[in-house]
Amino acid sequence: MNAYTQLPAPSAAPSHIGFLLLDDFSLISLASALEPLRLANELSGTGLYRWCTLTLNGAPVVAGNGMQVAPETALVREPALDALILCGGDGPPRVCDPALLARLRRIAEAGVHLGALGSASWVLAQAGLLHGYTCSPSWACRAELAEHFPGITLSAQPFVVDRDRYTAAGGGAALEMILQLLGLSHGTTLLAAVSESLSFGQLRPSLAPLPSLGDGCGGGRSKLQEVIGRMEANLQEPIELDELAEVIQLSRRHLERLFRKYLRCSPSRYYMRLRLLRARQLLRQTELPVVQVAANCGFHSAQTFSKSYREHFGMPPSGERVDRSLLCRAAVH
Repeated sequence: MNAYTQLPAPSAAPSHIGFLLLDDFSLISLASALEPLRLANELSGTGLYRWCTLTLNGAPVVAGNGMQVAPETALVREPALDALILCGGDGPPRVCDPALLARLRRIAEAGVHLGALGSASWVLAQAGLLHGYTCSPSWACRAELAEHFPGITLSAQPFVVDRDRYTAAGGGAALEMILQLLGLSHGTTLLAAVSESLSFGQLRPSLAPLPSLGDGCGGGRSKLQEVIGRMEANLQEPIELDELAEVIQLSRRHLERLFRKYLRCSPSRYYMRLRLLRARQLLRQTELPVVQVAANCGFHSAQTFSKSYREHFGMPPSGERVDRSLLCRAAVH
């Protein structure tokens, strides 16, 4: 028996979450979002969460792997929800159904929290429901979002929880996003129990809240988070530190002090780490040439990129592709 099977139940009322299944949605993203909720109910011994699957009119929908899925209900029937998470796929954005966009605006006006997995961020953007928010879309629709919706801040992180908007790039990022929400709502004890049951150690440090930025640091927390958000949104064309400091109305020296005090590194080092982490993701998940990866992450010279990558990760960028090819050959044999 799991040691956490009889955790005290938090006093919060159950949350009802709808998962709106869009054409070609990712089944793995949906499963990744649902499993933490199921385990939270099981391990707490109470119904903290309820959920349902929906399509706009209640008709079956075909997932990205070709499987047809019948939803439990229709969005047009206006089920009472606390949150609605749109489940998209990994492909590029498509033209959105005007009826769906109108329905989403009505739901947002009613105070329902909204989320999106994968390319579904495009749908929320089309409905005008991500303006002024930071989001983490799938990479397939990132360029289009940046071009058509300049009022949205795009994050390089796999998921973002920004007030009443929750977005994840898809796959495992959906799991991390739901775990983050679970921890915020019901505390670290239940979060640890669910994570253990999923064999998921904990949120990566780069994604977790900054524990040292407490209430005693005045406006430092919000200033620092604003700078980090701007860094994440400008990996391809890095912003000079002086410009970052000017935008948030702090001196460069004050900004450097904030980074050293709370993140124990300089702003330039933190920015470099964000760019290199993005480069590693591209090297492992795409077939882009190394020189293109370098350019996408703000390096104007492949030699400089290779040197920085080796210093940070202990291997050249090409090593990521070599390791992956070895794994593929081992799997075949």
